[in-house]
Amino acid sequence: MAKSNNQRRAHHWYREWAEELTIFALGLVAIHAIFISKAFRQGSAINPEGAGQFGSFVGGYVGAMFALAGVLLLYRTLKYQRLTSRLDSFENKYFELIKMHRDNVAEIELQSESGRKVFVLLMRELRCALEVVRLVADAGHYTLAQPERLQSAYCCLFFGVGPNSSRMLKTYLSNLDAGFVGALEYELNRTKARFMAERGFKYVPFEGHQSRLGHYYRHLYQMVCYVDQQGPDIARYEYVKTIRAQLSTHEQALLLVNSLTPIGQNWWLKDLIGRYRLVKNIPRDFFDSSTELDIGDLFDASYFEWEETTSEGAVWARRRLPYRQS
Repeated sequence: MAKSNNQRRAHHWYREWAEELTIFALGLVAIHAIFISKAFRQGSAINPEGAGQFGSFVGGYVGAMFALAGVLLLYRTLKYQRLTSRLDSFENKYFELIKMHRDNVAEIELQSESGRKVFVLLMRELRCALEVVRLVADAGHYTLAQPERLQSAYCCLFFGVGPNSSRMLKTYLSNLDAGFVGALEYELNRTKARFMAERGFKYVPFEGHQSRLGHYYRHLYQMVCYVDQQGPDIARYEYVKTIRAQLSTHEQALLLVNSLTPIGQNWWLKDLIGRYRLVKNIPRDFFDSSTELDIGDLFDASYFEWEETTSEGAVWARRRLPYRQS
C-alpha cells in the first residue's frame, strides 16, 4: 500500500511539472545543438573564436528575445490575475443574487401555500381569468385576438379588481374597448365565489398579486440583466442557465406570459427570453395552443427541451431501426 501511495505521489508530481520539464529539456537541446555545427568546431575540438562569437550572439539577440518573452508572460500573468479578480467579484454578487432569489420565492405566501406551490395556484387563477375574458368577449361580440385575450387575463391576475386595482387594470387595458373592460371588471367580481367553489381556491381570486409578483419579477430581471451586462470573457449563458434551473415549470410558464404583456415587455426588448432560453423547460402541451398560447409560434425550432428530446429520440430510433427489423 505504501509503495502504491509513493507511486501515485510521484506520478502526481510528474504531471504537475510536466510542462516545465518539457520546456527545460527543449531549452537544453536548443542551447547545446550549436555544438553539432561544423562552423564552431576545429576537427574534434571546439573553435574558441566561433564559440565566443556565438556567446555574444546569444547574450545579445537571443537574450533580448527571452527578455521580450518574459515581458509577455508577465503581462499575461497580470491579465489573468485581473480577470480572476473580476470573475471573483462577479461571482460573489451573482451567488448573492441567487440566494436573494431563493429567499424571495420562499417568502411568497398565498393563504396556506408558500414558495413554488404558489405559482401553481397563480397559473390556475390565470386560466380562470382567461375563461372570464373569453366569456365576456364572446357574449359582447368583442373581437380579441388570442394574444390580447391572454394579456387581458394576465392583467386581471396581476392587478385584480377593487377600488384601486380596477383603476390600474383599466389603465393597462386602455387599448381595448371600454365596454369590454367594464364588462370584464363586472364579471370578475361576480364570479369570485363560483371559482372559489369550483376550483378549490382557499382565497378569493381576482384580487390581484401585484405585491407578490412585482417584487419577484423585478429581482429576477435585475439578476439576468446583471449577467447579460458582463463582458464576453464570462460565460454568460452558463450563468443564466443556473438561474433558469432555479425556476419551476409554473414559474417559467408565468414568466413567459408576463413577458408577453406591457408589464414585462423588456424581457423581449433585450432578447433575454430568446437568447438565454429562459423558458425552455415548459412542457410541450402545458398551454392549450388553440385557446391559451401557441408556444411553437414564438420560438425557433429546438428552443424547447422537449424538441431536443424528440430530435434525439428520432436519431436513436433511426439507429435502432435495423436491429428492430432483424
